[in-house]
Amino acid sequence: MSYFEWVQDLQQLFWEEEEVMRREYQILDRAFDTMVLRSKTDGVSHRTAAMAIGVEKVRAAKTTRGLFP
Repeated sequence: MSYFEWVQDLQQLFWEEEEVMRREYQILDRAFDTMVLRSKTDGVSHRTAAMAIGVEKVRAAKTTRGLFP
């Protein structure tokens, strides 16, 4: 939610509650689907799949920024 507040502030937009909730659920649904697919593909628990996805995202961001060898 704070991300949406930040985006609205930067762009001087004001979304209705329904729009914020719609956007939030889109992101959550996509993340859930990605995690479930990873869990099934790798044969691991949902928790392990979520952690692996998170670690990979951090690693990719550090690589992009040149902070990771």
